[in-house]
Amino acid sequence: MKGLIAEVESVGYQAFNLLYPFLKNLKIISILSIIVHLGSIFLIFFLPFLGSHTYVSEKNLQCTVSPFISNQFADICINYSNDFKTMFPNRSLGSEEALNSANWIKDQLDQLGLETQLYFFNSSFNRIGVNVIGISKAIRSLGTENFVLTTSFDQWHSAGSVGFLIGFSEYLKNTTWQARDIIYVFTSEGGEINGGTSMDISGISVWLNDYYSVKPVGWTDQNNNNYNNNNNHHSKSSLSVSSSVSASLSSKTLLRAGQIYGAIAIDRVGNKNMERILVYPEGLKGGLSNLDILNVITTTSFLNDIPAGINTHMDQEAVEGSLYGLLIFMWNSALSLPRSNHAIFTQYGINSVGVSTDHSHNVWDIDFLNTPLHKIHKNIKRFNEEPLSNTTFFNLGKIMETVIRHLHNADEQLHQSYRWYMMAGAVFFIDLGQALLPVIVFSVGIFLQLISISISIENITIRILLSLPWFLSILSFCSTILLLPWFLSSFNLIPTSDLQPANLYTSSQILNNIFSTFSITNSIENQIIFFSFTYLFACISFYFFILSPISKYITKLLSISFPTFNKNDWYGTQTILLLYYALLGLMGMMLNNQFTCLFIVLSLPTLHFTTFILENKVKSKVVKLIWMIICLVSHPMFLVFEWWALWSIGWKNLFIGIILASNNWGFLFFPFFIFGLVPIYLGIFKLLFISTKSSIDHSKQHHSDKLKSKSVKYSNLNNKFKKNQ
Repeated sequence: MKGLIAEVESVGYQAFNLLYPFLKNLKIISILSIIVHLGSIFLIFFLPFLGSHTYVSEKNLQCTVSPFISNQFADICINYSNDFKTMFPNRSLGSEEALNSANWIKDQLDQLGLETQLYFFNSSFNRIGVNVIGISKAIRSLGTENFVLTTSFDQWHSAGSVGFLIGFSEYLKNTTWQARDIIYVFTSEGGEINGGTSMDISGISVWLNDYYSVKPVGWTDQNNNNYNNNNNHHSKSSLSVSSSVSASLSSKTLLRAGQIYGAIAIDRVGNKNMERILVYPEGLKGGLSNLDILNVITTTSFLNDIPAGINTHMDQEAVEGSLYGLLIFMWNSALSLPRSNHAIFTQYGINSVGVSTDHSHNVWDIDFLNTPLHKIHKNIKRFNEEPLSNTTFFNLGKIMETVIRHLHNADEQLHQSYRWYMMAGAVFFIDLGQALLPVIVFSVGIFLQLISISISIENITIRILLSLPWFLSILSFCSTILLLPWFLSSFNLIPTSDLQPANLYTSSQILNNIFSTFSITNSIENQIIFFSFTYLFACISFYFFILSPISKYITKLLSISFPTFNKNDWYGTQTILLLYYALLGLMGMMLNNQFTCLFIVLSLPTLHFTTFILENKVKSKVVKLIWMIICLVSHPMFLVFEWWALWSIGWKNLFIGIILASNNWGFLFFPFFIFGLVPIYLGIFKLLFISTKSSIDHSKQHHSDKLKSKSVKYSNLNNKFKKNQ
């Protein structure tokens, strides 16, 4: 055993002697790390090829049953849709027409023999939203599990999906093969397009929260006359709707039907002949459902001679996927903005997927739910004026019947397939091992520089220690900014994460005077901007008057303990930044790998090239300034998002939308920019214009001599070992 250990040590010594001259050359390692970083970007573009050889993993869910739906089903659905669209053209959240449309849906389900319920909840500005719930009891069900079919009824495109679900519930009520109950949930989502606001509370979020909660947010329809009583006073000024309202109205419990097995959300159905079915696989915060539920839908589609895809704006989509398809998947998953009701379910560990038949909207049309991060759909009027397609309803009905039937036949939870994956198309997928490759290679490039600095620079820990107070002060500053959503929600200016609504301050004399002084309208948007800028100013003041002096004082104390070291030495600061950026990439990989690949890996190697500039002692301030500007635009996908949003929705909606999405949907753009990019940008500025090369350059040579002596010692040991053999 000792001989084996000695041999391993000998091999290690030889490898060290070979690699040492190479690793200590920081200039060469900087160039190599840049190449490795570019390699990680290449791997992102190469992922669709890696995923083109995967397959459907759950063979037991292959969909071979012939559907029984006929063209009569399509006619029934179209009649329901036309009636709904004609009777209720304006269904804005909190309006009397929204309540009437909800009652109409409930009446249709009642006539079909379903157990029904209206479920109310507080929304923005003292308005009240309403959901419609219907439960179809299966003949062979034990009542312990159910499957959810859901859609929103107050969006501009809701008529087709509402008619389809009512018609589908009528069809399933007469079948005998169901093994699980089905819950139909028609939700009120609000949103600015249909007369609501960007602050509206999501109906599906309330329903799911209350389904699993012992402290419900909403209330039932036992006293729904209070709906109009509250909404008639939504213009009155108050901080928020009283928390006791829901308690006083909750005289009947929320309808339940056991554990939710899975969910399918219907988004847009119908005005054009369905050329392919669109699936929305991504959930909130990068969460994904088990791949089996997608496999069932896409396999069923192709068996019915209907292609499947994930792009909402392409007439044709390659079955094997494409780079463009991968980027679209990563984009939707990274933004963490729900495209349909299904996205909320992943937060509860429920497998879900969104389904649509319309591919006329593009990737920029984030027009679902109540976020201002949307560009209004250009074809709204044309979409609603076109007649509903009989073929679309018929084909979607066949697919949904087969999917539901096979998922009902599964006698266990979906567990066979992947939960971490990427998709370049609707059929083939990129598994976890392949999807993590870009981030792993990205981290390798950073660690190469860290190893080189640790080998070539003596006492690197002391240099890090001297730079640490400044970096910690920057992180503390960024942490205070990161609390902005919490600050705004504490004033009820934006909805809270526990579904408490927002409200407008109309009676505040101070705000009225401030806005009138600058001739600004006292709106919710301007109030959010005012409070946000006030908070940011306080954060900046906190840094300059408290955090910065404390960091300088601590650095001064450390400088007394280490008088021979320069407190502005760039090696320590650069090492901290490299460690921080590598940690950021690895943490992002665990939180939302799609976001990390798109917004972190797909970037310029800023820190790598900064090391190269500093090591080559570039003194030109013009060159440094140019490089600093390049660093500010080093993450191209951030720029794409920002420029698109500024052009389409304006800076106010962009700012408010980012805050709202971060607080309510887990949108990573705001925390990554504040806690990730801001420290890196400030660090690079410090490296280029404040930090200097250590005044004790001889230490580097001394450190090199020490390593050489160790190398000679290891070499002598190796020769001695060979002689003994």
